[in-house]
Amino acid sequence: MSIMKTFQRKASSLVLAGLVAVSLSGCFEGKLSSNDQAILADQPFAYVVRDYPDMGKVSSANERPPLDPRAPYAFEPGAKLMVRDRIALSSGERDVLTRYFGSSGYDVKDLDVSPDGERMVFAARGPADNAAHSSWNIYEYTFATGEVRRILKDNELANLGHDTNPAYTNEGTIIFSSSRQHARGDWRLLDLREYLVDFEEPASLLHSVKPDGSDLTQITFGEFHDIEPSTMNDGQIVFIRFGRLYETLEDCTTADIDDPDFNQQTNGGGYGQGNGGKFPSGLEEPKEWTEEDKCTASLEGDTEGERVFVEDVLSLYRITPSGGNVHRYFGSLSEAFSDASFIHYMDPIPLDDGNLLTIMRHVYNPIYGGDVVTINSQNFFAVDVPISDDAIGEAEESMTPGLVNFYPNQVSPSGWYSSVAPYGDGSGRLLAGWSQCLTESEGITGVCEGSSTIDNLSAPQYGIWMLDPSQNTRLPVVRSAKRSLFTDVVIADKNELARPYTGDQHNLNLEDNTALFHIRSIYDLDGADMAAQFDGGIETRRDPSLTRPDDRSERFIRVLGKREIPAELEQAILTDVTYNPNDSTRKNLYLWPLLGSDNKKSLYDVLSYATVEPDGSAMVKVPADTSFTFEVVNKYGKRVDLIAEADYNYSYLMQHPQSLLLENGQVLKCYGCHDPELDTPHARTDVELASANPGAPGDAMPFPNANPTILAANWKDTMAEALVNSLGKLTTTWADTLRYEDYWSNPPDDSLAFENTYAQLDTPAPVTDSSCLTNWTPNCKSTINYLEHIQPIWDECRVNPNEGGALTSCTNCHSKAETGGKSCPGGDSGPGGDLVLGGGSASWDERFIESYVELFEADYYMRKTETGEWVEVEDPDAEGACPGGLQGDLTILPDPGVCFSRRLMSARGAIASARFFSLFDKDPDDDAYEIETIETETIKQSHTGMLTDAELRLIAEWLDSGGHIYNDPEKFEFPNP
Repeated sequence: MSIMKTFQRKASSLVLAGLVAVSLSGCFEGKLSSNDQAILADQPFAYVVRDYPDMGKVSSANERPPLDPRAPYAFEPGAKLMVRDRIALSSGERDVLTRYFGSSGYDVKDLDVSPDGERMVFAARGPADNAAHSSWNIYEYTFATGEVRRILKDNELANLGHDTNPAYTNEGTIIFSSSRQHARGDWRLLDLREYLVDFEEPASLLHSVKPDGSDLTQITFGEFHDIEPSTMNDGQIVFIRFGRLYETLEDCTTADIDDPDFNQQTNGGGYGQGNGGKFPSGLEEPKEWTEEDKCTASLEGDTEGERVFVEDVLSLYRITPSGGNVHRYFGSLSEAFSDASFIHYMDPIPLDDGNLLTIMRHVYNPIYGGDVVTINSQNFFAVDVPISDDAIGEAEESMTPGLVNFYPNQVSPSGWYSSVAPYGDGSGRLLAGWSQCLTESEGITGVCEGSSTIDNLSAPQYGIWMLDPSQNTRLPVVRSAKRSLFTDVVIADKNELARPYTGDQHNLNLEDNTALFHIRSIYDLDGADMAAQFDGGIETRRDPSLTRPDDRSERFIRVLGKREIPAELEQAILTDVTYNPNDSTRKNLYLWPLLGSDNKKSLYDVLSYATVEPDGSAMVKVPADTSFTFEVVNKYGKRVDLIAEADYNYSYLMQHPQSLLLENGQVLKCYGCHDPELDTPHARTDVELASANPGAPGDAMPFPNANPTILAANWKDTMAEALVNSLGKLTTTWADTLRYEDYWSNPPDDSLAFENTYAQLDTPAPVTDSSCLTNWTPNCKSTINYLEHIQPIWDECRVNPNEGGALTSCTNCHSKAETGGKSCPGGDSGPGGDLVLGGGSASWDERFIESYVELFEADYYMRKTETGEWVEVEDPDAEGACPGGLQGDLTILPDPGVCFSRRLMSARGAIASARFFSLFDKDPDDDAYEIETIETETIKQSHTGMLTDAELRLIAEWLDSGGHIYNDPEKFEFPNP
C-alpha cells in the first residue's frame, strides 16, 4: 500500500524507563521509572521471538525478503512461542511449542486471541523432519491448561495446503488464509487452484472452519493473497488483499535494464533501496519514480523488447464471517508509485472506536521495524480521500512521539516497533515490540543522537515494552537481547464489545430465512444521475405524467443464486477420456458438456424478482445465507445492459460482479451502481454516500404528479420505501412469478398489469420440488437445465396459430427430413430450413447435443457497409469480404467492414439473441441486433405466437445466466463407457 502522507505527530517527548541492554546501563531517554504498577495487568500475554534473519540482496521484482507479508508460505525456523501469565516484569515465561513438536526448528506466527480471552489460535510449521506437521497449520492454545492442539486432526487433511493467518470470529469460528483452496477439491488429482502467476504459487485465500475442524469452507476467491484477517466488534472481518497491477513501458533502453542488481541503482528503483541512500526522513516527500526508475525495476514482457513494471497493491478489505459482502474497506489501487510504496500495513487490529491499529514498516528494511499507526477508516476511504468534506483528523496517525524513519539504512531517533497489541482494558495502553536506535564505536554501544550516521549503526535489540500514548511513557516488560525480534504479541483479554455479525435488521414481516436489500436508484452511478443525459434525469423518470412505465426498459431486479462448479465434478469431466481424450483422436471439449457455449464457470439459480420503481429504487428479498448476484431486466425478463441503442445510457447495469450473502433478517442498503474501475472504495455499508436520487420532497408527502395516496414516511425516502410504507408489504416476488402492477400513475392504470408464472408452462417447470409452484419458500429456486427444461419447449406439441389451428412442434419442422421430428397428432412435419432441433446426440460427434449446437452455431455472416446498410457475406474468408476483420456476436458500436457471425442464440444473453426472439415477441429493446435482410420477414410471420410468454421468459432467464447445458450439476450424467 503506497503511503504518501506525512504522519500527524505529537510534539511531546517520551519518557523511557528500563534498561535497553546491560551494556547500556546509564544511557536513557528521559527519566528512569521503576513503577511496575504502570505496566501491570492480570491478563496472560503471548509473543513470538526469533533472531531476525538476514535481509539479503533483492535483485528482482519477484523476490521477497524474509518476513514479507506478501509471502505467507515462507518458512523461517527458529522462532519460539512464549506465554506469560500476567503483564509484569516478575512474570516467568514458558515455551509452549518446543515440547509439542519434540524439538526446536519450527516456525510460528499470526497469533490471535478468542473474544472470551481464554484461547489463542496461531499458525505454525513443524521442523523440517516432522512429517506430521510438514506444512503450515492452524493450532489452538488454551491459557488455563496450557494445552496445544491442531485444528485439523487428520495428518493428510492438515498437510494438504499451507494454512496461515488465523483469527477468531465473534461467533467462535476461525477464519484463516490457505493455499489449499478447499472449494477446488483435491489439487493432488488435478490442480485447479488459482495462482499468483509471477510467484508460481497458489493464491492464499480465506477459509472458515469450526474449532473442532468441521465445516471447512472457502469464502474468498481470486488470484491474490488474502491475509492477516482480524474481527471487528460488529463481527465483520477486515483483512489485507495483496494483488498486482501491470504497466507496459514503451521506452526502456538497454542501459536501463542491463544491470540485474537493480536495487543498487542510484537513479532510483530497487524498491526503496536505491536513491543512492538519500531517503527522506519518515515519509516526507518520498521520491516518485520516473520512467527510467521503472525501467530499472521492470520485467520482460510477453513480446520481444517489451518491458513490464509491476506494482504491488495491498489494500484493506472487509467480509462477513460467512463470506458475504466482500468489499474494499480502505486504501487505493493506483497511487503514484514512489519509494514509499514499499511501506505496508502489518496485521491490522480493530479498535473499539471502529478504527484500526497497525505496524507500518518498509518490507525491505533489514531492521524489520516500523511505527505504530492508527488507520482512521471511520473518516477516510484512503490517504487524502476523506469520506466527507467535514472529515477530521488524518487518514494515518502515529501513536508514538518523535520521528520513526522507515527506510533501509537510516538513523531513526525514536527507534523501531515490530509488533503491537492493545491492553483492551480501557486504559489505552499498548504492548509493543520496540528497539532503540543504537550506535557502536570502538566496541562501545550508545543511543542514537541527532549527529549519528548510518556508518556506526549497531544491530537493534528488541524487547517488549508497555507504551502509554496518553502519558507518553514507555516501560520495559520483556527485556531485550541482541538480535531478538518480537514479530507477534497478543494479550488474553476478554472483548466485552464483540458481538456476532447480523448486519442491519429490517422490520418487515417476511418469511423465515429471508433477507432484504434496498437499492436507492439504479440510475445513480457513483453519485451521478445517469438519466440526465437523454431522459431528463431521475426527477423526470419518476414523474408518471412525464415517463410512462413502458417508456423505461429497466423494470425488474432479478436475483440469481451463484455457485461454483463442484471441484470433484470439474476434475472428473476434464479427465474423462470420452470428453477429453488427450490423445489427438478428437478435440477436447474441456467443460463444454456442462457449461456449453458460455466460458464462465459460475452456475446459476433464479431466486427472486422485484419491481424497479420509477425513480430507479427497489426493495428486493433474497434467501438468507445464500450466495447471490443480481441484474436489471426488462418486462420480458431480458438483461438490459446489452441494449445497443445509441441513446441508451445504462449499459453499466450488468450483472453485479461480486457475490453477496446476507444473514437472516438482514437488510443491505446501497446507493446505486458503481464503476468497477473507480479507485475509491465504494461498497462500504458504514458510511453515508452522496445520492443522485433526491427522494421524497418531505415527511408524509407524495411524489410529484404521482398517486397521492402513496406517502413517503420521511424526507428523501425512495419510491420503493414509500410504496412498502403505504402497502405494508413488499411487492417483490420469488422466482416463480414475474409480476407488474401500476401503483404510481394518477390514477393507477390497471391495463398495465401483467403476470408471468412458471405455472403457465406446459413443459416441465425448472423446480426440483413441485410443491414450490403452489407454495414458494426461500428454500425453493429455479434451476434451468437445457435438456430438462429448454429442449421440451422444442418438442412440445402446440396449436399453430398461423396454420389454421393444426398441431405441430418446433421439432416437427426443424428436423432431419428422414426422421420427421416429433410426431404430433394431425400435424405435418418436414425440414424447416437448415436448423435441426433434435435433442439427441449430434450426427457429426455424439458428444454434442444436436439442437444446442445448432442454436449457437454461426451459420452466416453480416457486414455493415460505409453507407450504414447491412449485407450478407457468403464467404468471410474471401479476399476483401471482411476488410475490418471477423468478430463474434454483434457489438454495441459495430465498425464498418467488420463481419459479424449470425446465430440464433448468443450466450452473451437474451438481448443479443434478437435473431431468435424477434420471431416470437415484439420487444423493441433488441432492435439494434436485428440486422437480417428483408427475406426474413416471411419467417417471422410463420412463427408469430408459436411460443408462450412463460416459455419466452424461461428461455431469456436461461440465456442471461450463460446458456449453460446444466445449471444443476447433480443432473449431469457421464456417457456410458
